[in-house]
Amino acid sequence: MFNISRTNYGHSMSAHLSEELFKTWVSGWSSCRDYQPHDDGRAVSVSLTDGGNQLEHFLYEPTDEQALALATETQADPNRLLTVVTTRMDDLLAALSPLGMRVIDNRQALMTVNMDGQDVEDPRPPDEVFSITHLREPSCRRVIVTANGEEAARGSVAVEQGFAVYDRIVTSEKYRRRGLGSYVMRALTSAVLENDVEHGLLMASADGQQLYQHLGWQHLADAFVIRA
Repeated sequence: MFNISRTNYGHSMSAHLSEELFKTWVSGWSSCRDYQPHDDGRAVSVSLTDGGNQLEHFLYEPTDEQALALATETQADPNRLLTVVTTRMDDLLAALSPLGMRVIDNRQALMTVNMDGQDVEDPRPPDEVFSITHLREPSCRRVIVTANGEEAARGSVAVEQGFAVYDRIVTSEKYRRRGLGSYVMRALTSAVLENDVEHGLLMASADGQQLYQHLGWQHLADAFVIRA
């Protein structure tokens, strides 16, 4: 989606945080959700077509002035969201606090993993009650786990610029704490390693970060979301 030059990180190294890496994540995330990102030179904007056509702006490591400028524009439109990916979240939140905007999430994290050495075998389900369906779409791979005729878990992964970008790794509340998060991640990884991918990327919720750390993922940056 974006014309991003690819950096050769090498198989023995983790991916390094950069604007190009950030845009790679946005592109892969958008592919999984059928969004069309637009880069206007200040920020990347995405129309959330499955969320009431809200407009979400993404900023990477802005200065206080850049964050204030876009936050002020966001504040004027109740249908806009602003997501900031940064290594200095506390400073930026303090700079934006005079605007009085709502912080709807300040516990997300951009994370990465080296795909070298990841398990290429399709994993076995944690319990015989579970069955898995693989869906292969032009821009995204998906897996759906079912149990007794109902959905228990799901997840998606897209390939972007040599990265596997994971999205919406979700387990239904009824089936949590049964190993399905790890199972979905391993199933997606097994599928996507058919492609030439060197690293994984994802935006983790507060609840998901412990799982991903257990699977070898590393923290790159924090993220927070604000709106009027």
